[in-house]
Amino acid sequence: MQMIGSVVGIVSAVASLVFWGIFSFDNPYQTPDSEIIGNLFVAAVIPAAFVIIGQFLKPKWLMFVAFLLSLPIGVYFFMTPGIFRGFSLVSAGYFISFLLFLFEKKRGSKVRTFTQ
Repeated sequence: MQMIGSVVGIVSAVASLVFWGIFSFDNPYQTPDSEIIGNLFVAAVIPAAFVIIGQFLKPKWLMFVAFLLSLPIGVYFFMTPGIFRGFSLVSAGYFISFLLFLFEKKRGSKVRTFTQ
């Protein structure tokens, strides 16, 4: 289950980077200014970096931090029409990945205490 959580997290992080690139450089709806690009960088790229770093470190709470950072922009994009609605799936992917890691940790701790 931990492998599935890693895959979901990394796929969500890559999708976040793709959405940021499309929104920043090839937006089909409008040309964003530098302030919008910077704000979306904070809301999309930094959580993706947390997820990628979190895959290599022990503390999996970085996945939850990434979810919390991407949640406001995910909710905003969920309410807009167009291709950027998919960014809300990225935020959901971060949360699903965190839950999979959390369930695996709880399941692993139960097994260890049972055998000891």
